[in-house]
Amino acid sequence: MLRAQRALLLIREETRAAGSAEDGGTLTITELAGALGVRPSTLRFWEQEGLVAPERVTSQRARRYPSGAVAQARIVAALRGGGHPIPAVRRIMRSLEGFAGPQEAHRVLRHRLERIAARSVALLEAGADLAAVLAAEGVAAPEPRPGGR
Repeated sequence: MLRAQRALLLIREETRAAGSAEDGGTLTITELAGALGVRPSTLRFWEQEGLVAPERVTSQRARRYPSGAVAQARIVAALRGGGHPIPAVRRIMRSLEGFAGPQEAHRVLRHRLERIAARSVALLEAGADLAAVLAAEGVAAPEPRPGGR
């Protein structure tokens, strides 16, 4: 399954859970970073970009992540892991917060997957055209490398 498709499934799961979950404990930035497999600086960057909204507590303004912010971070991590750039993630996160909700996020992600599929087809066609030109010129096509790279 594509990483982007996994991100879609995660969004669906997180939005369902957010609607029904009771607010339990909170996580520190270090705890959440560890759970997501990212650095704390990544979470701070996502906060600067408006993708995740932790609470600020104590006189030192320490970040605490309640269940809603944890869900946001999980969605952002899945989207970034799926190769989505920050502007696309921002649009998706805003659509989840707004009236459009998860349906708009799914539409945005489906559109991106369609664009990726179209680009992939174009690359395959270009490769086939190039192989035909090489064959017509009598040049042997290079052998594929292991792993397709």
